Amino acid sequence: MIEFLKVLYNQSDFVLLEARGAFFEAEKGGQLLDFDSSVRTTQDKNIRLDPADEQVVADGHYMWFGRQGRRLTRGVPQKIEWLISSRVITAQGSVNASGTATPNRDDYIRHKRRDLDGRCRVTGKLALDRSKPRGKDWSALHSAHVFPFGWTRTVEWKIAQMFSKEAFKKVKELGLLTKDLTENTILMDARAHAWFDDYRFGIWPVEEKGKWYGKIFRFEQGRCEVDGEWLLAASRPAKYPHPAPGQPETDEQREARKTDEKEREEDKTRCDLTDDTVLRELLKVHFQTCLHWHVKGMGWAK
Repeated sequence: MIEFLKVLYNQSDFVLLEARGAFFEAEKGGQLLDFDSSVRTTQDKNIRLDPADEQVVADGHYMWFGRQGRRLTRGVPQKIEWLISSRVITAQGSVNASGTATPNRDDYIRHKRRDLDGRCRVTGKLALDRSKPRGKDWSALHSAHVFPFGWTRTVEWKIAQMFSKEAFKKVKELGLLTKDLTENTILMDARAHAWFDDYRFGIWPVEEKGKWYGKIFRFEQGRCEVDGEWLLAASRPAKYPHPAPGQPETDEQREARKTDEKEREEDKTRCDLTDDTVLRELLKVHFQTCLHWHVKGMGWAK
C-alpha cells in the first residue's frame, strides 16, 4: 500500500496513522470532532506506518499526513498531473465522457494481436481451433487497449503528464498519439476486458532477479472474478491441429488434441516484459488510474 501511495502522490516524506476509536462513528461526534484525539491515540501508541517500513498493511482505515521533521501536517494529498477520467472522449482536446466517440480502430491491429497472443493473457482462455475454413473461435476474446484509444487523439500536453519524460518520448515516437498500435493491445477474455476498462483490476510491472513481469491486482473483490496472479505469456502453438471437414480423426488423436488444448490453457508461464518497455509504461499509466479511481477523494470529477 505504501509503495502505491508513493506512486499516487510523488511524495516520500509522509506517515500513515491508523484511524481508531470514534473517528468514523457519526453518532459519537463524527470525523472532525474526534480528529485530534484519534491523532493523539495513534501517536501515543506508535500506530504508524512510514514509507520505509517493510511490514504488511493490515485491513482498516488510515489517515495520511505530510511530515515536516517531527511535525505532522493534516491535509488531502494532491496530484496535479492530468488523470484519465473516462475510457473515451468526445472530441480532440476534450475530456467530457462519451460512449460513442472512440476513433475507428484498425482491424489489422486486432487480427495481428490475435495471432500474437492466441489466448487471454489474464485468464489463459484459448481461442479454440475449429475445422477449416472457419478457423479459430475469437468470439469471446477481445483485443483490449491498455491506454484508452479515445485518449490517443486528445491534446499532447495532457497525455505527456501521464508518463515520465523518457516513456512519453518512446510512446510518441512509436505513434501512440496518432494511430492504433499493436503495442497498445493485449488479448483478453470479454469479461476481463470489461473489468480492465472499468479499472477493476490493474497490472503492475515488478522486477524479479533482473527481469520484469506484470503482477495482477484486483481493486474490487466482489465484482472482479480475475483469479490469476500474473500477466501470462502468449499461447504456444497447438501440437495437434483440428482436422479439416471430412478428415477422419481417431479417438486417440482426439484425446491427444483435447489434452494439448487443456495444457495450453492451464499454462501459467509469465509474460517477460524485460524488453517490452513500452507495454510496461502503458500498464503503469493504467494502474495509476486504477489507484486514483479507488482512493477516496482522488481523481477528477466527471
